[in-house]
Amino acid sequence: MTGIVVFFFVAAALFVALGLADQRRLYWRFAARRYRNPEANEPSDSAYAWQRVLIFIAAAVMAFQGFKALDFADDNSWSAGELGQAVEQAASALEEEPHIDDEYSDYSDLIEQEVEDAGEDMGPGYAVNVEPADSRDDYEITAEGTDAAYCMSVSQKESDEGGFTVPGAGDQQSTYVPEYDLSATTAEGAC
Repeated sequence: MTGIVVFFFVAAALFVALGLADQRRLYWRFAARRYRNPEANEPSDSAYAWQRVLIFIAAAVMAFQGFKALDFADDNSWSAGELGQAVEQAASALEEEPHIDDEYSDYSDLIEQEVEDAGEDMGPGYAVNVEPADSRDDYEITAEGTDAAYCMSVSQKESDEGGFTVPGAGDQQSTYVPEYDLSATTAEGAC
């Protein structure tokens, strides 16, 4: 992606240099020798002016494309600061409401979703990776585009709000599903 961005900006700079050059001299240096009578075929002053305008328009288009390529690259990768901010917001979001404990007490998917939601306008959601660390309560968060890693520690306690009851079908008894309040802390670096 860097090569594309550099190409557009170098092309824009070359067009600007070409536009600033004396157009009459360029004609006599490169185009006049194609004609038997170059004086008779020399463009008018207004033709030189239009040529200069078109060259500057081409430079503007190249610069615009360079900035669009930069924007595209920024939208498709994370920076360390963006990831850190998204991880902090995700930790706060995890503490806002009770959650159901899964079978293995693994909150990787939940954390990944919260980081993606928090970083919606910062980086591509698909590029976030959350892996459980050696400790049962620690999760390592990384993302494409940056070497930064963050460690999130998640602890749970049964919610004061309790849980909910799922009614049984037919003769089966209803099932009580507890909910848990989560507490999340984050630290920069791998777990």
